[in-house]
Amino acid sequence: MTSVTTSVSLLARKPTQWLAWVCAVMLLAACSPDHDWRRVSVADGAVVAMLPGKPHTDDRELDFEGSSVTFTLASARVNDVMYTVGYAPLPEKVRASSTARDRFVDQIRDSLYRNLGASPPATQNNAQLRYTIEGEAHDTPIQAQVMAWATDDAFIEGIVLGAPEQVSEEHVQEFFRELAPRQQPD
Repeated sequence: MTSVTTSVSLLARKPTQWLAWVCAVMLLAACSPDHDWRRVSVADGAVVAMLPGKPHTDDRELDFEGSSVTFTLASARVNDVMYTVGYAPLPEKVRASSTARDRFVDQIRDSLYRNLGASPPATQNNAQLRYTIEGEAHDTPIQAQVMAWATDDAFIEGIVLGAPEQVSEEHVQEFFRELAPRQQPD
């Protein structure tokens, strides 16, 4: 009972200090972000990105016109929103042909549309780096915001996937702003 009485009497005698302490605690709690942005290196340093948490890495083998392509993915989840960076080195025959690169980009893009239960567009400008897919997963609306491009020797993709109301444009911009291939030394 003494400690309760002491606390109440301190509160009564110094309400401004108590209020300042409460405000400081609330401010610190507000600054504890869900998104713990960190710079990560993907595919042995081929791509650098900022992910909002500790990444999980996975390699998947893709078949493209008879060539096996390793697609490296690094993902981090915050609440129910997934941030993913993908990187695939292009096979030699794809590197030699801009038409083959376009077909490769089309195959990856069309697969993503189908995985979300959406129909891929009949035509797509492969130079378009950013697009949004509205689809469904388990009868729930889902949105993928995608930025993807092919360089002369690789395919790079960033995806933010989640329910439309949970995907923050501010976090999407932060994620895409930092996504880039590693700079080659001159």
